[in-house]
Amino acid sequence: MATIVKRETSQGTRYQVKVRLLGEKARSKTFTRLTDAKAWAASVETDLGRGVYVPTTTDRRRTVADLIDTTIRDHLPNKRHARDNGKLETKLIWWKEAIGQTGLDKLKPDVIGEAIATLRKNKTRSGAGVVPATVNRYLAALSVACEFAVRTLRWLPDNPVRRIERGAESAGVVRFLSDDERARLIAAAKADVDPNMHAAIVLALATGARVDNLRRLTWADIDFDRKAVRFDTTKNGQGRWVPLIPAAVDMLKTQQDRDPQGTDASTHVFKSPRHGVPAMLNSAPWRRVRDAAKLDGGLRFHDLRHSTATYLLAAGANTIEIAAALGHKTLAMAQRYAHQSPDMARSIFDKLAAKL
Repeated sequence: MATIVKRETSQGTRYQVKVRLLGEKARSKTFTRLTDAKAWAASVETDLGRGVYVPTTTDRRRTVADLIDTTIRDHLPNKRHARDNGKLETKLIWWKEAIGQTGLDKLKPDVIGEAIATLRKNKTRSGAGVVPATVNRYLAALSVACEFAVRTLRWLPDNPVRRIERGAESAGVVRFLSDDERARLIAAAKADVDPNMHAAIVLALATGARVDNLRRLTWADIDFDRKAVRFDTTKNGQGRWVPLIPAAVDMLKTQQDRDPQGTDASTHVFKSPRHGVPAMLNSAPWRRVRDAAKLDGGLRFHDLRHSTATYLLAAGANTIEIAAALGHKTLAMAQRYAHQSPDMARSIFDKLAAKL
């Protein structure tokens, strides 16, 4: 039921409307014209009766900035991956600066679209524009906040980001090491001043592990009797055991022998000179080894993981086996490797030639 109260203010006559419906919070709004007040009251009563979301006064006062601050404070700490959360926070802060003053009740696809149009005009360090894949990451970050608002905070009736069309992304090229490149890289790592690099690169190639998983390893995660390593927290949220080939076992024993605290199960396998801190493997030390091996500057530590998958494929593993070995939740990533290697395609067509 709606009630309209006429008020005389210093700015003139105002009409305050309050709509109350059983089981709903009261909605109120003030107008300068009585006809507008009556029209709004009738519309709200109809919408509430049909179960349509109608913002309260408090809802209208909340802004995108309020949502982002609340998401960073209350939601991100509960998410699994700290590194990903840092990237999310950076993108959420960009949204706060771009449209933070916008009321949540006015957060519509057109508002988001205008901000994205501005983002696309930005220039990267290379001078190029922002690519669709990057835009998609920013939309994904805002979507995290909006889903939190819908599911937990009940600040939004739905997620407006879902109505934004995503840009097309390139499948990318999987970079993997040839036999010659692998030999040069291992030799450079062995000669490097940081003994962690030799062991880390061999273990990365032998297991296909991500660099963050390697950095977090402690001696408690190494089972020499079973010849296996445990990656306790992986990107997909599931821990897993990975068998170790003899070269990796020997390398880890050498790594343990040179560490005075190698018998301490809580000690990191790859230690930093700073006490209790894991070593950096994919920044300056990696670039130093890569350059010493005379490999191109685009080669990343993560490409060692791609190399492992490609070697498994060459050895006859199928995509299901590769996905299981590398801890992929779906086959999509494993299927990329079969498409990237011309040698793999050649071997398949050689078999066809033999048949024909």
